[in-house]
Amino acid sequence: MSADILSGNTEMLPMVSRSDKSSFSVLLLTPEHTESLWIDHLLSSPIVSADYAIRWCSDLSQLHEQVSVEKFDVILWDCGFRDEDPMVFLGFLSFDSDHTPVVCISSEPEEILSKVIFQAGGADYLCKSHITPKVLDRSLRHAILRNAVEKQQTTKSHIDTLTGVVNRQVFFDRFHQSILRADRHEDVTGLLLLNVDDFSRVNERFGYQYGDQLIKRVASRLRQGLRKSDSLARIGGDEFAVILEHLDDSIDANHVAAKLLELFEQPFDLDHHQLMVTLSAGVAVFPDAGPDTESILKNANRAMQDAKRQQGNTIEFFHQKMSVAVERELALEAEFRAALRNGQLRLFYQPRVSIMHSQVVGYECLIRWQHPTRGLIMPEEFIPAAERSGMIVPMGYWVVEQACRDLAKLQTLGYDDLVCAVNLSFRQFYDKKLSETVFRIIYNANINTGNLEFELTESAMMYDQAYTQKCLKQLTQLGVSFSLDDFGTGYSSFANIQKLPISTIKIDKSFIEFATNNIDDQVIVKSIISLAHNLQINVVAEGVETEEQLAFLRLHHCDEAQGYLFSKAVPFDDFLTYLEISKTASIALADG
Repeated sequence: MSADILSGNTEMLPMVSRSDKSSFSVLLLTPEHTESLWIDHLLSSPIVSADYAIRWCSDLSQLHEQVSVEKFDVILWDCGFRDEDPMVFLGFLSFDSDHTPVVCISSEPEEILSKVIFQAGGADYLCKSHITPKVLDRSLRHAILRNAVEKQQTTKSHIDTLTGVVNRQVFFDRFHQSILRADRHEDVTGLLLLNVDDFSRVNERFGYQYGDQLIKRVASRLRQGLRKSDSLARIGGDEFAVILEHLDDSIDANHVAAKLLELFEQPFDLDHHQLMVTLSAGVAVFPDAGPDTESILKNANRAMQDAKRQQGNTIEFFHQKMSVAVERELALEAEFRAALRNGQLRLFYQPRVSIMHSQVVGYECLIRWQHPTRGLIMPEEFIPAAERSGMIVPMGYWVVEQACRDLAKLQTLGYDDLVCAVNLSFRQFYDKKLSETVFRIIYNANINTGNLEFELTESAMMYDQAYTQKCLKQLTQLGVSFSLDDFGTGYSSFANIQKLPISTIKIDKSFIEFATNNIDDQVIVKSIISLAHNLQINVVAEGVETEEQLAFLRLHHCDEAQGYLFSKAVPFDDFLTYLEISKTASIALADG
């Protein structure tokens, strides 16, 4: 094992040959020093069949230069180490390294990631819990040998076998050539990235064969709307790219994208199922969006990701203002990753008060970021970055774990009846281990689960209703209850709520703010309270700030209130003080 690895140096490590066995060069991409030590230990085992000279790269900013100046036999990539969507990053990695085979590793089970890794061009996928020296050796050797055989073939197909359009390998080559031509002739070339919205739900509901049929039909429909000069490629499981050459100007690219999306206003008829399919499109144009293929690809992908945050069949066009905003967002994402690792997140607590009895009956846990230089940052500033980067899921589990620890403290101090409300992001339901992870957290905290309430958003309910119902049923069996946050601002209805174990709804503060002087808001609030009570559902009013608002809610028999009238969200120790003062006041009132 090299001295540089033992010393913790995170720079590029010199390649060291361990024996006289045949040698292969490996580029290891992982940010963690311990991971590099682990891989080095595995491949230094005497049972491996080759001498692997490892070059460790822990900084993505050095990656492009590294693969440009040095050739490797194989790349070993930790899937969590990336600066883009993992499938797009895998494409960049393959292209930059002249199609060096990439073996991917992560903690996810093989049944979750192996299919998409292979579809995206990965040579192999290994789950870390199953990796042994022999398994890793065999995977690397097979990847290297398969790549050598492919290079020796004089002819090979460049067509995606499922759809009949060119595959990602040809796409990257064609796009590179198109940018070179556009640069040479001072021409305008556009790139259109198209992603099928919620495609995973099609696979989950109908199966992969049905999903494959849908992708074939999507490709066929896209071909119908293209010009002869346009080049269509399938670059991922549910993602397509179109190279738009010889444009008059940037607006032409938008026109092509709009024409393509119009084709998806009609449903697909597959096996007697009428299925509406929408796409999200990102457009970037050379030279406005960047000087080379990599920058155009990244910017088109950023525009496409922005489109996915909106309704289906949406086009987003990359422009320079977006670039500045994106760079700021990426910097924030990087800082947030560090915040989660370095313990900079905090939980604040805001009481929920019984309107009838004027007593604290519960509280909501609200996350804050204690930034080392910017001070306390509110969630609306960093939650979008957490969702884009995928850190929303580990952050969500951190919140649940911290909330359960503090709930256990409160129960120890005698506050046995307080309800602890914790928000669950809709992206939490993307994690197929949601129920298992929450159960483990609750078990370790040793709390009374009857005091734990998860607040759901409408988007969490609508993500995958069958899977959501399954998760909620499993968690309900643990004794956990559920509330629906921001009720009245979306498409939630009492008909939908009846299908789920919702015991509480929270009226959005936008209705409470003007409830004392706006007739429409008064009608809405009164109707929500009345209908909820008819279904034996508890009602909490958010954003209560005045005595007049509280009097209105009391008059119409709202159950609980939350807002600045009682307290803002405060740290745990301050919340304990608030509880003690409230308890003393209640005792004094009872004695009086």
